[in-house]
Amino acid sequence: MSSCDTEKLGQLYSEEGDRLERQIARRTGNPSIARDLVHDLFLRVWERAAGLSGSPAAFLNRSARNISIDHLRREKVRSSHALATLARQPQQDPAFEAVSARQSEEAVRRAIRALPETTRRLFLMNRAEGLSFHEIAARCGMSERNVAKHMAKAVASCARALEDLRNE
Repeated sequence: MSSCDTEKLGQLYSEEGDRLERQIARRTGNPSIARDLVHDLFLRVWERAAGLSGSPAAFLNRSARNISIDHLRREKVRSSHALATLARQPQQDPAFEAVSARQSEEAVRRAIRALPETTRRLFLMNRAEGLSFHEIAARCGMSERNVAKHMAKAVASCARALEDLRNE
């Protein structure tokens, strides 16, 4: 992408970004998710800039609608899957559940302590402080994409720790 195209995209983001966030937030009910989805949308536009033609505003409106619907569909599938999984699990003794929860918590704490410093710091900023990827990126002077990569690494590490615990 040329610097001229990048400037045009930046101007388009300045002009349309807030409106698209509001549009997506109305659909999803979550302004934080809307901000992340708008960033994803502009990243896709940036990646495909050479192949775009026609009205950018119309394309962005349609894309915002589609990305909202896709997000809601994924969330619906996740919720359905989680409910089905819970329904299949037999009821266990509360004492066993408490011990299991403590073991899981300790396994996750160990996994977090074992992360590289930057990854651990970013993960805790998101999960403990409740900061969005956008806020973390702004505070740390890095791209949201880089924050997302660190978060994916941290979440995968925690998931492996829990899986290892279940396999013991």
